Formats: sequence, C-alpha cells, structure tokens
Amino acid sequence: MSKRLHLNIPHTVGRAEAIARAHALGEYFENRHGMKMSWRAANIGHLEGNYLLIHIDGLFEIDDREVRLDGKDPGFLLRGKALEYLERKIRAYMDPATPLEQLQRA
Repeated sequence: MSKRLHLNIPHTVGRAEAIARAHALGEYFENRHGMKMSWRAANIGHLEGNYLLIHIDGLFEIDDREVRLDGKDPGFLLRGKALEYLERKIRAYMDPATPLEQLQRA
C-alpha cells in the first residue's frame, strides 16, 4: 500500500473566506506552475501537476476551521519538499494579515 501525504492547516478566516482564498491559491498553482485545480464542490478541490520535479496529486477540503490535504506520496526523497511547499503556500494564503485581493494569482 502506498503512503499518503496529509496536511491539516488551521485557519481563522471563516469558511467562506477560506474557500475564496483556496480558490485564489488554485489560480496561483495553475498560472505559476501549470497545475490543474478542479473543484468538485465549492470547498473541495483536486490539485494535480508538477512543482519543480515533484508530482503533486491531492484533494483539498476546506471547512470552518482548517484546510485539509490528502494526496499521493511523491516518494521518500521528495516527500519533505512537497509537504514543506504545500504547507507554506496554504498558510500564506490563509493568513488574515494579507487581504484576499492582494493574494498572488500568477
């Protein structure tokens, strides 16, 4: 059985704002890295694509208090880099100190 990547990132911006921020992050991934972010529901998105040499394939779910990511493990050598990058980006986009309209989308 293959391993999975899991992240649970708390947020304080409320569900609607967190969803809007996650959509902005999806636009960033698409525009910056050519990844594909497809939304299965307003609060559930599937991200697939490459960041550098790391293939990322995971499901985002946003609720009232946290953003969860469950994804395929890119392997032992790339796991730490993938987790670090995704956690850093999610935290940055959920940071209430940065207004939604100022979040980078390209």
